[in-house]
Amino acid sequence: MARRRAGAPALLAALLLAACASAPPPDAQLSGLALTRAPLLLPPDTVFEAVLLAWPREGAPPVALARQRIEDAGSPPYALRLPYHQGDIRTGGRYTVQATALRDGRLLLETRPEVVVLLDPGLRHVDLRLSPVPALPANAQAEVALTQTWWELSAIADMPAGADVPSTGTEDADPAEAPHLLLDGASGRLSGSGGCNRLAGSYRLQGASLRFEGLSSSLRLCLGSGLREALFFERLPRVASYWQRGRTLELRAGDGTPLLRFAARQDGMAPLPQTPRLSQ
Repeated sequence: MARRRAGAPALLAALLLAACASAPPPDAQLSGLALTRAPLLLPPDTVFEAVLLAWPREGAPPVALARQRIEDAGSPPYALRLPYHQGDIRTGGRYTVQATALRDGRLLLETRPEVVVLLDPGLRHVDLRLSPVPALPANAQAEVALTQTWWELSAIADMPAGADVPSTGTEDADPAEAPHLLLDGASGRLSGSGGCNRLAGSYRLQGASLRFEGLSSSLRLCLGSGLREALFFERLPRVASYWQRGRTLELRAGDGTPLLRFAARQDGMAPLPQTPRLSQ
């Protein structure tokens, strides 16, 4: 009996190994260089990260198909190597590559604007241009870019009790579409959703100042969305500045009062864990 019990962990381990072995390895790779317009000297412990994103449909968060992380990458250029499964690529789909350079959890370089790639077998090379991120108190602790990030609404400051009523999935609402914002770094346009109605407009970014203009939304009636969407849309014109920490974003009023909070979202492959550094 003891022998049978002792064999159970070994059997479980074998099953786990078999499950891992059944996952086919990537059969394609996107390669190239990530470089800056002019030579730039960065500390040796700078970390380079890149991700291949699929954008499945309007209103849905991007899906990470491949990730790369280089510890102690030093100064650019960086070699881009993103292995992926060709079977994940759909004809007519939209795919982009985003890359960053970070040090001690602070964003130093980013791809701006985003880089759209074509992933047929004959076009698997892309060179990225990295741009310096302005050093501001508002982004001193940021790990992701402000633009081209799918920001999912996580909290509305001072929201009245009972306003946070989840969608019931009525025929007018899309229960899979979370309230979010997406700022296009190239055009200065914004898009998003309140969870029911689509949002569009433009934004002005100057230093830590951020303002939204020309906001408009669709006019669908979603009985299950409660007051959350209305409060979300009502606060956007009052935004005057932003503040980032890690993978979170806070939009603030002119007096610094928090209005809205967001979390960066990417489905698919999770971000690669950071390698802990030995204490000196």
